[in-house]
Amino acid sequence: MMKIKICGMKYKENIESVADLEPDYLGFIFYEKSKRHFKGEMPRLPEHIKKIGVFVNEKEAVINEMIQRYNLDGVQLHGDESISFCKE
Repeated sequence: MMKIKICGMKYKENIESVADLEPDYLGFIFYEKSKRHFKGEMPRLPEHIKKIGVFVNEKEAVINEMIQRYNLDGVQLHGDESISFCKE
C-alpha cells in the first residue's frame, strides 16, 4: 500500500487545502534557514493525517518541545544526526 506525504507546509490556507486531499502525512519544516520554515499556529487537521516535524541538526530538547507544542506524530531528521541520537 502506498502512503503519501506532502512536505513543506507553511501557510494556513494551503495546509487546509492540502489536508482536503487526505494525504497520509503532512510535513512541517522546523529548520529556520528553510524558506518553508513553519512557525505559528497549527490549523486543526483530521486525526487520520499524521503530522511530521522535519529537523536539521537540531537539539533533542528543541525537537521534544516541538513534538509537544504541535502534537507531532513523528519526526524526520535531515542532518548529521548520529545513530545513537536517532535511537534516543
